[in-house]
Amino acid sequence: MKKIQTILLTLLFAGFSTFANAEARMGVTIMGLDASGNAEEMSRGNEQTRSEDLQGVIASIFIEKGFDTPVGPMAVGLDIAPYDIADVSVTNARADGTNQTADVSISENYGAYLTMGLGDTGAYIKAMVTSHNADVTSTKIMNIQGKSTSSTNSTYPDQDFLGGHVSLGFERDMGDMFIRGEVGASEYQKVESKSSSGNTTVTAQIENGTHARISIGKAF
Repeated sequence: MKKIQTILLTLLFAGFSTFANAEARMGVTIMGLDASGNAEEMSRGNEQTRSEDLQGVIASIFIEKGFDTPVGPMAVGLDIAPYDIADVSVTNARADGTNQTADVSISENYGAYLTMGLGDTGAYIKAMVTSHNADVTSTKIMNIQGKSTSSTNSTYPDQDFLGGHVSLGFERDMGDMFIRGEVGASEYQKVESKSSSGNTTVTAQIENGTHARISIGKAF
């Protein structure tokens, strides 16, 4: 288990133990993300860059405990997307006239968050840190005619990276059920990885992200 994942879980459940008598809630969240993706490859002195607009939808489950404080209601929670949030094949046109194809997945998606209510209006602010793992499972080099020149080219080690998310939300209670809506900003840590051959270094980052979430859950 990753160190950052262990830290998030430890902090969260330490909070749960501290507020053992507080209200517990759980539910599901759908998040839409609009961000910029930037990547750079440095291979044998040749540098290439690429930028893309990224949009995606991520579903997750959450569990949290709320408690009252002198400054207002607060909650600590854990958010998990129990699947690969990205599983794509990426092709890069290289400077030597070949195309490199890599299969990339982003998995082990965990988040810990804190919310703070803004009075008794149902509005709140939320700060969350997420942890992810980027895995390049295979690479191939194709020549300009599309024929494979290598099916076992250099591979890249898995890389862990963090995301930071700040949101403004509103919650409406419906008995034991509740619904929430949030909008906010997201930023992710830059990932850097060197190929097994040592000839190529790639960096990538998701940045300037905006997100919207809708959640439905139940108190218990």
